[in-house]
Amino acid sequence: MHFDGGDMTNASLYLCTDENISDAEIETVIQSMRDAGLWSQDAAKKVAEDHKPMYTEQMRFIGALAASLNGKTFYATAFDHEKFKYTPSRWQQWRDFLTSNFS
Repeated sequence: MHFDGGDMTNASLYLCTDENISDAEIETVIQSMRDAGLWSQDAAKKVAEDHKPMYTEQMRFIGALAASLNGKTFYATAFDHEKFKYTPSRWQQWRDFLTSNFS
């Protein structure tokens, strides 16, 4: 799970990948989002494996969107968290951008 810690309008929005997508490939997606003004210039952060159970307990699932790069699927996801509220309009911008550029 990759997230943008530098832009709070992206709070609780994540790009989720598995081992089929390399870090370089997901960085391509993130850079294109930066170029579109949808990701800060800060380096993407990753949720540590041992932190994922806490995310499950503390966050409410909002939605997900499947997208692809080089024939490999990744997901954009939105959650809501008491301290890190998601921004519905930003989630819509992510969905529109990824649908237009990575479907």
